[in-house]
Amino acid sequence: MESMIERAGEVVMRPLPEDRSTQARAAVCTLRNWVGDLALNIPNYQRPYKWDAAQVQQLLRDIELQAQATAQDQGASSYRMGTVVVHVDQADGREVGAEAQPQPGQPVSPQHVLHHIVDGQQRTVTLLLVLHALRAEARLVPEAQRKTWQQELLTLQLFEPVFPSPLSHQLVQSNYQVIARHIRQAQWGQAQVSFLLERCEVVRVELFSLTEAFQFFDAQNGRGKPLCVHDLLKAFHLRALRPAELVLQGQAVQAWEQCSQSDLERLFARFLFQARQRSRGRDAEYFGKRHVGVFKGISLEGRAAAPMSRAWRMLDDAVHLLESHTGTRGQVWPCQLDAPVVNGLRFFDWVQHYWGLGFHHHQDAGKLPPWAQKFEHVLGEDAHGILRDLGCYVGRDRRGDSHVRAVFDALLMYYVDKFGEQNLSQAVELAFVWAYARLLNRRVKVGSMDKFVDECEVNPFVLLRDAVTPQEFLEMTLPAAFYGNSYQGANSSRPKGLEVLQRWMQKLGYWQLAAEQAMQQESPTENVQEQTQEPDQRAAEVETA
Repeated sequence: MESMIERAGEVVMRPLPEDRSTQARAAVCTLRNWVGDLALNIPNYQRPYKWDAAQVQQLLRDIELQAQATAQDQGASSYRMGTVVVHVDQADGREVGAEAQPQPGQPVSPQHVLHHIVDGQQRTVTLLLVLHALRAEARLVPEAQRKTWQQELLTLQLFEPVFPSPLSHQLVQSNYQVIARHIRQAQWGQAQVSFLLERCEVVRVELFSLTEAFQFFDAQNGRGKPLCVHDLLKAFHLRALRPAELVLQGQAVQAWEQCSQSDLERLFARFLFQARQRSRGRDAEYFGKRHVGVFKGISLEGRAAAPMSRAWRMLDDAVHLLESHTGTRGQVWPCQLDAPVVNGLRFFDWVQHYWGLGFHHHQDAGKLPPWAQKFEHVLGEDAHGILRDLGCYVGRDRRGDSHVRAVFDALLMYYVDKFGEQNLSQAVELAFVWAYARLLNRRVKVGSMDKFVDECEVNPFVLLRDAVTPQEFLEMTLPAAFYGNSYQGANSSRPKGLEVLQRWMQKLGYWQLAAEQAMQQESPTENVQEQTQEPDQRAAEVETA
């Protein structure tokens, strides 16, 4: 990559309210101006650059989607990429006083001050790598054949960060290769470059005290309530609304806001994410911001060229026609947990569908789960008893038990989503045997269920994904459950409540006794008789033999 030392861009700074211009200033600036500030610096107290390839690719996809929507007049005129916090510091280490501060609208000379990036390093470095990859592509074009935008790109002035951490160097190199491959394959050109430089914006906050800069950073990322993953998804899919869908934006937002935030978080993390990830053979115990891509999918823009996009567009048109004739807006979209997500309005319909199933509602002790009450008429005695006991046995709220219950619930939601009430009792029994056999075998810790799903002989999520009929799922063969070594013996510290689960395994025919226990139960009277025989009688039996 080329040298990054070039001329700084001008940024017009506006004082913050309450006459605090001597301490802080804020402004909205374009990416061109942000990365063109030669006074920018990554201080030694910053953590290393840590973005991985998945985060980089997600950023690139977001830029592409927003650029496409803006080009078709279907989105905002700019793409706000968050807030960056800068500590303005003199080069010799002394803080800049009020008398040394530049006037609003005047660029700061990099010879006199440094703009330390306190918050926003990861995004800034990644966007800088994007620009360098684009310049490298432009440099491959012979000079006489370069277009005006390519010439401007090559003369663009960018700041040059210094990375003291070896980890940062490694990730900078690997992410640069990821970016270079992506923009080459996606054929980024003038439209993407222009959008990136002029329409992508950040809110730049400058503070002249390091203490205040850290306090601001702490308020932004710690004390303030951070956005949940579902909030980020809501914002993304609202931006993805097509012109014809904008009239329904208020309806979609209103339905979303009527759902409690804690229940939305539970619905996404415990059910939707679990089912989608495990059906693809991926880990699913932790759901965070890096997983937002799991719920981003197909764009139904008119110019979408992919055959799959056109097929979903035809389906959307047919559903829209049916909705308009029957007055069933949002109620007839064919939802499937493992199907591609359709960006925009259909995402909100998709979420509302699974909200309506009620799996996210908590179970009251002694009662069926709320979702199962709708199917009580088809549940057999054993399935009814299992679901009831899972909501009241001692120890059900232990962390390990909760991890197992989450996987059990997600599997049943996946089954109901695909086959409804067909053979539901048998599905409940099999899901119980498969999931709770792990809990009976040994203690469950964080990450245990991910490992269990990966290593077990049968992954019912994958089996269910490929099943066309319920029988293809219900015919799976499961091993018997048993207590592991740590739970056996007189001195074992077996957690309370497991005996309830054990009794259900025995009733369903899936309980395996330890070898010594099986021998003792097989012929207990013979063992007693053998121990009470007289010594001379035993000797006589030996002689006869």
